[in-house]
Amino acid sequence: MNNLSAESVLDRLQKALDVRSDSALSRALGVKRATLGNWRNRNSVPYSICVNIALQKGISLNWLLVEQGEMLFNRAGQSTETGCSDHTKLIDLFELLNIDQQKDVLQNMSEKKRLNDLESAVYELQKNNITPMHM
Repeated sequence: MNNLSAESVLDRLQKALDVRSDSALSRALGVKRATLGNWRNRNSVPYSICVNIALQKGISLNWLLVEQGEMLFNRAGQSTETGCSDHTKLIDLFELLNIDQQKDVLQNMSEKKRLNDLESAVYELQKNNITPMHM
């Protein structure tokens, strides 16, 4: 099996999340079981989900996406193998992707930032007891 394939990445996600089946993985990721099957069949890696899981669980993206290095980071946020920062590893991994994959990652990151900005704006409105006008 190719270490870069979606199947390999999803298998490593199972290991990282300590689940044994695709059904359990789909529940852990909050996606439909059919979506997970589509990722496997189309060899489509869910990069934004991988990044989120890596950040939440302290998993190395190098390990998760290309099976290089150790699975877990130490408490300083550095790989137990190389000592590189998360930021450097993220950039290195990003550069391994083809241009279409990079565009997908950037689009997902932009969408995440937009949502964060909207959440912040709503929080500020709520904090200041300002209600939006209804049209």
